Amino acid sequence: MLPGFIMSLLQNFADDVQVVVSPAAKKLVSIYSVEAASRHKVFVEMDDEGPGVFVPHIELGRDVDLVLVYPATINIMGKVANGIADELIAAIILATSAPVVFVPIANEAMWRHPAARRNLETLRQDGYIVLPPLPGWEVATREGIAQLPPFPIPTLLAQMSAAISAESTAGRARRTSD
Repeated sequence: MLPGFIMSLLQNFADDVQVVVSPAAKKLVSIYSVEAASRHKVFVEMDDEGPGVFVPHIELGRDVDLVLVYPATINIMGKVANGIADELIAAIILATSAPVVFVPIANEAMWRHPAARRNLETLRQDGYIVLPPLPGWEVATREGIAQLPPFPIPTLLAQMSAAISAESTAGRARRTSD
């Protein structure tokens, strides 16, 4: 899934993609396949080094056009909303000046929790772009697996483009009125 998504980003949206995965995601995806698709080292930990990258939480968020958080779990959104930078992804988000787009994915019960709702609202108030949660089947219960649609990459790319366009227009308007 992830290498295919990276290839779609490169084909339809971005000239270059640098991937950072959480320690939990590292257990679920093949780092080699992600590196092959992106043609870059995949970073996981705060102390990872790569070609020309010695302080990843600063250098990976510098001089980028966009930080895309996909999938944006309840965990990473909660960390960023509360300024917790105890893992590489959160630290990059908190250190970058680039627009950040969250693509939320979570269990429906978790979405309804007041803390999750508060964190989503905090992210929006802090200026982050939070797309609507992607529909899909429930991993834990397997509900909806029979009618699982293909992954909505074109829809996601269109949503990202629209959100970034709206944000850059709003950002220009804010800068003009300051």
